[in-house]
Amino acid sequence: MRFITIFNTVIFSVLTLKMAAQIPNDTIKVAEVQELSSVTISATRFENASALTPFAISVLNQNQIQKGQQKLSLNESLLTVPGVFTLNPDNFTQDLRISIRGYGARAAFGIRGVRVIVDGIPESTPDGQADVDNLDMGAMQQLEILRGAASGMYGNAAGGVLYLQTEEATDRPFIENQISAGSYGFWRFQSKMGFKTGKLTHFYSVAHNNTEGYRAQSAMRQTIFNGKWRYEISPSAKLSVLINYGNSPLAQDPGSLTALQIDSNRRQANLQNVQFNGGESVEQGRVGLIYDKKFSTQRSLKIRGFLTKRSFDNRLAFRNGGIGQIERLFGGGAVQYEFQTAKLKTQIGIETDKQGDDRRRFNNLNGTRDSLTLDQTETFGSVGSFIFSEWRPTAKWQFSTALRYDWVNLEAKDKFLNDGNQSGSRSLGRFNPSVGVFFKATPSVFLYGNVSSGFETPTLNELSANPSNTGGFNPDLNPQQSINYEIGSKFRVSPKFKGEIALFHIDLTNESVPYQLPASRRTFFRNAGNSQRNGVELSLNSQLHEWISATVNYTFSDFTYKNYEVSGTKLDGNRQPALPQHLLFGELRVEQTNSAFLILQGRYVSALFADDANKFMDSDYATFNVRLGFTKLWRGQVIEPYLGINNIFSKKYNANVVINANGNRFFEPAAGAYVFGGVKWRWQK
Repeated sequence: MRFITIFNTVIFSVLTLKMAAQIPNDTIKVAEVQELSSVTISATRFENASALTPFAISVLNQNQIQKGQQKLSLNESLLTVPGVFTLNPDNFTQDLRISIRGYGARAAFGIRGVRVIVDGIPESTPDGQADVDNLDMGAMQQLEILRGAASGMYGNAAGGVLYLQTEEATDRPFIENQISAGSYGFWRFQSKMGFKTGKLTHFYSVAHNNTEGYRAQSAMRQTIFNGKWRYEISPSAKLSVLINYGNSPLAQDPGSLTALQIDSNRRQANLQNVQFNGGESVEQGRVGLIYDKKFSTQRSLKIRGFLTKRSFDNRLAFRNGGIGQIERLFGGGAVQYEFQTAKLKTQIGIETDKQGDDRRRFNNLNGTRDSLTLDQTETFGSVGSFIFSEWRPTAKWQFSTALRYDWVNLEAKDKFLNDGNQSGSRSLGRFNPSVGVFFKATPSVFLYGNVSSGFETPTLNELSANPSNTGGFNPDLNPQQSINYEIGSKFRVSPKFKGEIALFHIDLTNESVPYQLPASRRTFFRNAGNSQRNGVELSLNSQLHEWISATVNYTFSDFTYKNYEVSGTKLDGNRQPALPQHLLFGELRVEQTNSAFLILQGRYVSALFADDANKFMDSDYATFNVRLGFTKLWRGQVIEPYLGINNIFSKKYNANVVINANGNRFFEPAAGAYVFGGVKWRWQK
C-alpha cells in the first residue's frame, strides 16, 4: 500500500514537472539548456555524446558529486542513478557494495562484477575486484555510469562500468581548502590546487577523513593523495602521469546482527567482532602513464600502463584462519588505435593485465596474530584483444559492434604443506560480442537497443575461500556467464525537460552466490544453475525555473532463480536476495550562481530478502536528505559554507544485508539523523 501511494505521488510529480517544463520562460540561459543536453563520455571506449549511444549511461558532473556533500564515499553520488543499488556505505572494512542490474550484489566486500576506471586507469583488479577506499570524491570532476554488461568492451567482470575523471588544472591557477565535521566523530580536511607552467599542467589533492562511526567498533581513519601531471609534447601529442596513494591504518568492522539484537540495541557491535577486534588496515599506491597521439582528425593512438601495490591486513570475527594478510601487486598495459571515415569509426587494440597475491592466514587469538594456517601465492593473468566499430550510414541511424577475446589464467602455489599440496591452475578463453543500434526517430526522440554477452571469473579471494578448509582454490566454483538484452529511449520534450527509459532482460548461467557454513562465519561461494533478471529504469529531469531543477528516477527489478538447488531444496522461482524490486529517488535543486543553494532528496527502497530461501526479509523504508548553503564572492575569493542532514526523520532501517549469513545475522543497522557541515574556500587567479 505504501509503495502504491508513493508511486502515485511520483506520477503526479512527473506530470507536474512536464507541465511546468512547457511553460514559456524567456529568461532561461543557454548554459542551462546545455546542462540538459548530452555531455561527452568515455565509458564506451569512444568519445561520444551520451545521448547518441545505444547504451544506458548516466553522467554526474562535478557540481552533482561535490556540492555540499560529505564526499566520504561513492554512495552519495550513486544514490541519484537509476538501475544502481548500494549497500554498506558505513562499514569501511567491508567497503561499499555496488550493484548494477544485479551485478555486484554478491560481493562479500568491495565492488564485484562492476568495472571501476579512474582517468583511464583500471581501479578494478584483473580478477574483477575493486576497492574504492583510495578514491577521493572531493577531487572528482565527472562520473559516468554505464548500466549494462560491457564484457565486449572491458572483458572479465564488466556487468557495468563506473568511469571517473578527476579534476583538471586550467590556465588560471587555483587553491582550494575545505574543512567539514559532523555527527559520530566525523571530520574531514581537504586541500587541492591546480596550475600550469609552460606546457605542463599540475593538479594535486590531499584529503584526510575521520569518523568514530554510528555503531560501536566502527571507527575509520583515512588519508588520500592524488597527483596529475599532463605534458604537451606537441599540439598533437601529450603525456599524462597519474599518481594515487591511500592509507587507512584503521577501519573497524562492527559486524552484522540479528533482528532481535537490533531491536535491543541498534548501535551495538557483534560480540564476536569485539572479541576478535574485527577490522582492517590497508595501504595502496598506484602510478599510471597515458600517452595520446593524434596523427590527424581521422587517426589516433593511445598507450597506457600502470602499476598498483596494495598491502592489506584484516581481522575476521573467528579464530581459525581469522587473520588475513595480502601483499598484492597488479598492473598492465594497453595499446589502442582508432581510425575513422565520414561514416565509420573503428578502434582496435590489445591489453594485458596481471595480478599477484601473496596470501597468508593466521589464527585470530582475540585480535592478535597466532599460528599460520595458510600460505600461498596466487596469480591472475589476462590478455584481451578487441575491435569496436560505429557505423553511421545516415543521419538517423547508427550501428555499434564490439568483439573481444580474453584469455585468462589462474594459478595457486601452495607454500603451506602441513595439510598437503593444494597447488593448481585453471585457464579459460572467452569471446564476448555485442551489437547495438541507435535510431533518431525525431529531433527529440532517440531509440536504441543492444545485445551483449558477459562473463565473470571468480576472484582470487572467492576461489581461495575453500569450503574444505585447505589451501588452493575451490574446485567447484565456475565462471558466471550471461546474455543481456536491452531496449530504450532517450527523449526531450522541450529544452527544459528530458528523460530516459530502459528495459532489460538478462539470462545467467552459473551465477555466483555467497553463503556461510553453520560452523563458520567465513563467506564462501557456490554456483546457482540458472537465473533471470528483468527490469525497467526510468529517469526524468526538468528545469522548472532558471535556477530550479528536479529529478525523478524509478527502477523496477525482477531477479529470480530458475534452476537452483541447495542440499536437496529447490529454490526455483525465488527472488535474488539483497536487491529490492522497487527503487525510487527524487531530487529538487535550487541553485543560483554565486548565491544560496538548497538540495532536497528522497529515496524509497522496497522490502528485500536476505537469503536464497526467501525466509528472511528486510522491511521497506524511505529516507530524506537536505543540503543547503551559499556561495559568496569576496575580494576575488569564493567562500562556501554548507550544512547537511541525512535521514532527516531518523528512519530506522538497515544499511547492509549479509546474504545467507550464519545464525540469522543478516543486518547492519544504519544511523538515524546525521548532521554535517563545513566551509570551502577557493582562490583563483
